[in-house]
Amino acid sequence: MASSTAPLQEWLVIAPDFEGALEKRLAVRPEHISGLKADAEDFWLWGGAMLEEPIAEGQTPKMKGSAMLIGASTREEVVERLKKDVYVQGEVWDWSKVQIIPFKSALRKAL
Repeated sequence: MASSTAPLQEWLVIAPDFEGALEKRLAVRPEHISGLKADAEDFWLWGGAMLEEPIAEGQTPKMKGSAMLIGASTREEVVERLKKDVYVQGEVWDWSKVQIIPFKSALRKAL
């Protein structure tokens, strides 16, 4: 990833899945999570799956995409990293529908 001396900005990313991509998502999820852990600590500020419905106990969540907050100096850095993600390369996230929005947190809390 290109590194910049510009200050980190926040980027809200909405990444819808392709229709019917749940099996692909589950198959490559361990590789996706491993890739996240390899990035700089201040890149992924929070993130997770968007769901079709609330999680029912004992059921696989019905995921339909991802939402995340990323810390990067430029939009290009965000695009560069996301395009390398297994969810893009494995056609889980529908790249044509991904939104990358400049963002400014007013509040961030861990669960």
